[in-house]
Amino acid sequence: MKTRIRDLLNATPFRPFIIRTADGREYRIDHPDFVLAASDTPQVVIEEPDGRVHFLSVLLISSVELASPDKKAA
Repeated sequence: MKTRIRDLLNATPFRPFIIRTADGREYRIDHPDFVLAASDTPQVVIEEPDGRVHFLSVLLISSVELASPDKKAA
């Protein structure tokens, strides 16, 4: 999953995507600058526009998929 996330973060042009966790939470990624998926840690760090930060265990990420352009995060 982490490799997929890094591939999406580095895609040109960048396209928004959604990270879903095992507990059903969704994180819409609208810009690559708000995500850190370093190769040496087993987690993904997401910063939201309002300043909240989420540390997600890679083991708990259930899916990663491209977001539809007209769908906004809930």
